[in-house]
Amino acid sequence: MKYKLLLYILFANLLVQAQTIALYSLDNNQTDESKIRNHQPTVYFFLSPECPLCQSYSLTIRNLFETYSKKGIQFIGIVPGSDYSNATIKQFARKYQIPIRIYTDPNLAFTKQLKATITPEAFFVDQNGAVLYSGRIDNWAYELGKKRKVITEKDLQNALNAFLQNQTIAVSRTKAVGCFIE
Repeated sequence: MKYKLLLYILFANLLVQAQTIALYSLDNNQTDESKIRNHQPTVYFFLSPECPLCQSYSLTIRNLFETYSKKGIQFIGIVPGSDYSNATIKQFARKYQIPIRIYTDPNLAFTKQLKATITPEAFFVDQNGAVLYSGRIDNWAYELGKKRKVITEKDLQNALNAFLQNQTIAVSRTKAVGCFIE
């Protein structure tokens, strides 16, 4: 009986590992999230072309990309759902000079896996896919329509710095503010 249970557990683990989450490039090429991550530490930004905070955070995203991509951190944009055409997403990326690769998650499978609910929302995963940080980029926007004049907490940046210095990430989860993912 023990062997049957052990075989069942091994088979179940293989099935879970075999499940893939399809994401689509803006050229409509299907790929798997794990292939995008490619065993690299990765920051995923959940974005929406019409979300004012996504538009406002474009400079911050660009600055984070320019600083941390040189240190081995990969940055990926995810547009959840199927509300936007690839042309609209490309125009958004061009207009706001977002330098990261962007994929769509039309079935919300990856969105649900990470439990993303807001745009913009950031998820930092290690090379094995474990979520090390999730939530807001910083505390600039503290409520819908309300922004601080001075950013006092750079949560994502702090998580990236701690990771790169082999330190424990002090704050691993924050509440994101922005547009709801539907």
